Amino acid sequence: MTENVNVSIIGKPNVGKSTIFNKLLGKDISEVSDISGTTVYPISSIKEFDDLNINLIDLGGLKKKSKSHTNKQKIITSETIKQLNQSDVIFFVLDGSDVITKNDKQLFRLILNKLKNVIVIINKTDLIKENLKKKEVYFKYFFEKNYPNILLKPLFISALKNVKKEFLLKKILEIHTSSKLLINNKEVNSVLKKILDKHQPVFSKKSRPIIKFLRHVNSKPMIFKAFGNKLTSLSKEYKNFFLKQVLSELKIYNQITVIKYLNNENPYSK
Repeated sequence: MTENVNVSIIGKPNVGKSTIFNKLLGKDISEVSDISGTTVYPISSIKEFDDLNINLIDLGGLKKKSKSHTNKQKIITSETIKQLNQSDVIFFVLDGSDVITKNDKQLFRLILNKLKNVIVIINKTDLIKENLKKKEVYFKYFFEKNYPNILLKPLFISALKNVKKEFLLKKILEIHTSSKLLINNKEVNSVLKKILDKHQPVFSKKSRPIIKFLRHVNSKPMIFKAFGNKLTSLSKEYKNFFLKQVLSELKIYNQITVIKYLNNENPYSK
């Protein structure tokens, strides 16, 4: 049975979104230009892969929030938010020859707030051949340090020379498949024990928060529930550590994840 998946390509102006869109489809549909704002309204086309109809959507380049936004930029912003809400997977495209800007951070925060599955694509590696290793370290460190609720392996490409089409299409299929599955309690709580053996929550006001049970309750978006005592006193640092460990141990990549902490509740109640 063929299933439909909406994949939106998002990024600031001139990072190569339209080129990636065209290369994945194998034909020139979206206009490519060095002029900012060439794409205003979303352009979409279907790519068949395995048992999926992948609806690829090329979105206009979003600029950081400003009171001086033109009508064109307001349309791009409005259309991007609309498509974000309807998307199953996001390709977040960054310019590898540039540093991560405030605009990039705002866009990624928008994706995070929508709890969307996301693949980070670092484009224009053909412009940074000599510094590629340093750039890989730079981008990986940025996402690891700042976003504990998602585990990412940024993909480094040159849309002009090698878009890694097969890899990206397989990633879409992989994310789509995993978003339909729940991880069983035995596996999840084996991971819980492993994490707690490594690092227990610290004492707070002469008592220690206790995480007794962990349950995977939803895959789209990815949500876990942690049950125990005094969980309201867990520190932000420990929650970040715990979430990162859960993602790492269960090998959950590209999926923004939330853990809800519940005190003195039955983990088997719905």
